[in-house]
Amino acid sequence: MWCRKNNKWRPPQAAIIPNHHLPMRSFEVKNRTSTEDIKSLRLITAIKTPYLPDGRFDLEAYDVLVNMQIEDGAEGLIVGGTTGEGQLMSWDEHIMLIGHTVNCFGGSIKVIGNTGSNSTREAIHATEQGFAVGMHAALHINPYYGKTSMEGMISHFNSVLSMGPSIIYNVPSRTGQDIPPQVIHTLAQSPNLAGIKECVGNDRVKQYTNNGIVVWTGNDDQCHDARWDYGATGVISVTSNLVPGLIRQLLFQGKNPTLNSKLMPLIEWLFQEPNPIPLNTALAQLGVIRPVFRLPYVPLPLAKRVEFVNLVNKIGRENFLGEKDVQVLDDDDFILLGRY
Repeated sequence: MWCRKNNKWRPPQAAIIPNHHLPMRSFEVKNRTSTEDIKSLRLITAIKTPYLPDGRFDLEAYDVLVNMQIEDGAEGLIVGGTTGEGQLMSWDEHIMLIGHTVNCFGGSIKVIGNTGSNSTREAIHATEQGFAVGMHAALHINPYYGKTSMEGMISHFNSVLSMGPSIIYNVPSRTGQDIPPQVIHTLAQSPNLAGIKECVGNDRVKQYTNNGIVVWTGNDDQCHDARWDYGATGVISVTSNLVPGLIRQLLFQGKNPTLNSKLMPLIEWLFQEPNPIPLNTALAQLGVIRPVFRLPYVPLPLAKRVEFVNLVNKIGRENFLGEKDVQVLDDDDFILLGRY
């Protein structure tokens, strides 16, 4: 604006007030989950989101999946993660599913909402909403595609860490950028950093655990060794969507190379194509979700669907979710949705 007295322009007052955006957070703590509570979790399942034939969430099937996770010993859930197809959800859907999970199951299992984004503004807004609807912790990815510097990563994560317990997720195969250890060591100064979901490998896991940083491996094929040989607290797992009881055994009952070897063909099958394509196919063939895919995901081809049935029979149907006989679905059984 112009000052008539000396004809010099002055900026609007609001533009020179620092930190005028106040975080929408609550300091009510009596019913909140502490960061230490999150650090103690060993088995966290990245839960699948099932759909109705019109593409909306199948909450009835979702509730059955969550109940079976609780019954088989999972301690936490990632809601709306990559496995849960958060990338295919609107933010309204995303926050609704987090709130629904907390409302129905929050007393029995820890709910960790994937409220991360490559946009810091979106991450802040979604994380505020996630904690407002009761999630126990947040999962945060580093900015992907439009990558940033190390200093930018630190600023991005610090913008959301103040809101509550958080897990940082490092998966360079998806983001195109590694989160280097110096970034994590800097962020570890925050009391709200519960730990890191690390997908680079067990040598990186050991590097963190040697320095007192909690780590969950994000690689199911490495979770047994990560837990017992490299100091990982546990795993954030895809495979536990199918066999939560067996994954729990790997993490809680000491070294078990025999069971680990028994599960390896299943784990390899689950990651032959990008997750969650094989998982969605498997759960549909087990009869616990409808065979509905939101594009761009499509089911595995027939030969791979036959392989899954053989794996189930070899490992034992009783170890998998659900009670229906596993079956080979035909191509025509699947519904693929581009608009929903």
